[in-house]
Amino acid sequence: MTRKRWVLALSFSVSGALLWLVLRQLDVRRLSALFTGADVAPLLAAVLVALAVNGPLSAWALQPALAAHGVSLPYRAALEATLGHLSLHAGATAVVGKSARAAYLVRRHGADTPSVLRAELSLLGLKLVALWALASTGALLSGHGWGAGSGALALVLVAFWVHRRGAAVIQAFSLTLLMGLGQLAVFALALSALGASVPVASLLFWFPICLLGAKLPVSVMGIGVRESLVVLLLRGSASPVALLGASLAFSAIEQILPGLLGLLFAPRFVEKTLT
Repeated sequence: MTRKRWVLALSFSVSGALLWLVLRQLDVRRLSALFTGADVAPLLAAVLVALAVNGPLSAWALQPALAAHGVSLPYRAALEATLGHLSLHAGATAVVGKSARAAYLVRRHGADTPSVLRAELSLLGLKLVALWALASTGALLSGHGWGAGSGALALVLVAFWVHRRGAAVIQAFSLTLLMGLGQLAVFALALSALGASVPVASLLFWFPICLLGAKLPVSVMGIGVRESLVVLLLRGSASPVALLGASLAFSAIEQILPGLLGLLFAPRFVEKTLT
């Protein structure tokens, strides 16, 4: 077995083991009942938000990230590249998805390979800092004074980025903040569909930390890691069963569904990239 297959098998094992550990502590019948009686309207709203975040908004954020590295790209091309890489990102790994998008931009739009790869890394870094800033805001609203210092540190990092790469970084960071808020909205709507809710301060504080933890390359699309962290960190804000159900719904809506949507664009995307 090759190294990549070992890594993939390990990722599936980690996701499966973590989900099993969470499920064995809860009443699965209650979880099934929650999904059976779920309110469809908030779930549909969550789907619309997730599609907007992963499609148009993600493409919009890609433009200034590329511009900060000297690559000018029309929005239509950014959207096509983003939709094309969705299935590869979700179905394979983030590295595969972003590498494929970079290859597409180089082959189809004549972009410079190092610049595109640096832009992809910058966009990923800005997304992480945006989640950090949201968590800091939530900490401050929850009465933790250190949240102000943590948030200020995140802004200092962005300011340094702006100093190095120009004003386009401000637009890219603003859009990644909006994307982070969109992800929080998807989780909140999933909770609402299951008849539960989490205070805004707690949601802002803990859920971005769950999202950051899920970005560690140890599981499949963060599944298992995210669910474990949600149940652990948000306990007391809602019932563990509802938290797990909402996190599973989030994974399906925010991760799996956009990947399936990306399959519609993947053949043409791959063909354009390779030819």
